[in-house]
Amino acid sequence: MPTVASVRWFTAFSALVCAVASAADVRFEASFAGSVRSSPAVGRLVVFLQREGADLPPGATPLDGPFWDDPQPLFATDVGNAAGTQAGAKPGDVLIVDDRADGFLGRARGKPSELPPGKYVAQAVLNTGFKMVSSWRRADGSLFTRVPVAFEIVANADAPLVVKIPLDAVNTVPPRKSAPGIEYVEFRSALLSTFHGRDVMLRAGVVLPEGYDPAATNQFAAVYEVPGFGGDDRGASGHAQRLARDTNEKSAERELHRRAFWIVLDPESPNGHTLFADSANNGPCGEALIKELIPALESRYRLKTAATHRLLRGHSSGGWSTLWLAITYPDTFGACWSTAPDPVCFEQFQSINMYKDDNAFIDASGQERPSVRRAGKRPLSVREESGAEDVLGPDNTSGGQWDSWQAVACPRNLRGNPAALWDPATGKIDHAIAEASAKYDIVRLVRASPGVLGPIFKQRIRLVVGDQDNFFLENAVRILKPEIDNLSFLTLPEGSHGSIEILPGFDHGSIFGSPRVRGFAREMIEHLNRVDGLASAKPAE
Repeated sequence: MPTVASVRWFTAFSALVCAVASAADVRFEASFAGSVRSSPAVGRLVVFLQREGADLPPGATPLDGPFWDDPQPLFATDVGNAAGTQAGAKPGDVLIVDDRADGFLGRARGKPSELPPGKYVAQAVLNTGFKMVSSWRRADGSLFTRVPVAFEIVANADAPLVVKIPLDAVNTVPPRKSAPGIEYVEFRSALLSTFHGRDVMLRAGVVLPEGYDPAATNQFAAVYEVPGFGGDDRGASGHAQRLARDTNEKSAERELHRRAFWIVLDPESPNGHTLFADSANNGPCGEALIKELIPALESRYRLKTAATHRLLRGHSSGGWSTLWLAITYPDTFGACWSTAPDPVCFEQFQSINMYKDDNAFIDASGQERPSVRRAGKRPLSVREESGAEDVLGPDNTSGGQWDSWQAVACPRNLRGNPAALWDPATGKIDHAIAEASAKYDIVRLVRASPGVLGPIFKQRIRLVVGDQDNFFLENAVRILKPEIDNLSFLTLPEGSHGSIEILPGFDHGSIFGSPRVRGFAREMIEHLNRVDGLASAKPAE
């Protein structure tokens, strides 16, 4: 049944395109005027469609795709290339997207000529930041269609359908703006710039402690937050706004705000979230954080430099990142609070056993594997999500979630892109690549070095996930939990404060409202009280 939003949009724009065609002959033509962009443009041209009656959020437009609730068609092709061996598009050039383009029909791979009859609206994007940033919305100068263009496909029509789509708007990325209590900082990374052969910047959004006086001499702890997939250092603004709404002077959040900097890191790369792990595709992201960004921040702000006073907080991809940083750099970070981390065990990569399953799209019973589940909605399948990513950026270059994971864990292929865990057309898993990625499997690392990693989990890491996680992330945690729970060690002076908890009834988002997670700020204060007490109890040297 058509949604109110879809009816509203189709009525508004149906007059823009009057031609109809059979499903056997459909072509999209995009172009931009010199008034929009005067210089040639190079990038990835994507045509996003939306069917009339699609089950999408109210007010959604094609540019909001790819969609989870009801995947919609999209088609894409390259326009020139960044190496300059193929010229870009000039103003007035007609850019054709037809059956030669990469395509996905919403449920399976396909061509424009295979679109079923019906009414649609379309928008296009020329992503000028393709392979330079993870999304066209992060690229200054990307071109897009301002108003959706409507068209209709009618079976057995006499004439082919040419849908003309103007690229009549230019994307502008808002600058980061410091404000009272918030500062945005940026440093050039020598490590990452050398790896990529271009300037790469490290960024952080810094929420200053309440009442911070730059002229004073007292020092503060730091909470390093790693945002989830799609987030960046601009999340510092949201954190500051939440603190501003808290009028309870005695709340744990306000007390922590008086005692610590809250520093939101930027995990973005052309391949999506880096997870702050050194990798063959993204480069030395962890080393750059440890050796470059943190020292730069500590030279700029009055931060305590002991590991005990560097705390980690992250959710989802940020949750995995903080676990990785805690176990990889125990001399840098002293405590971690992680929620709903990305797969910590590749035996349950969401619902895929990367080491033993034959296919990422279909399970052993022949059923489509779900990738996202939401109450009352048909689950999005791995095939659908992976298929859309393969159109946005073939060869694992989309910057989407699945491609992001593969960029972190997998080696490079012969074309210089992340090697694929599975065939994007069939879903067949490459077990050699899966084994090569196993060095990022946290459960495997724990099993190999329980005496090293076990104490870190027992003493420093608090991990919480809901048993109804929308991305099935509790599956991997169920494997990790007994591995840690079954270990025992001598209790160090700081005590054993780590825990792994799977909370009944909570999903990927609602976990934030659980009493357990709402108590994190109080736990951070207790941690700081404890380590400060231990420090003051040490005999003078």
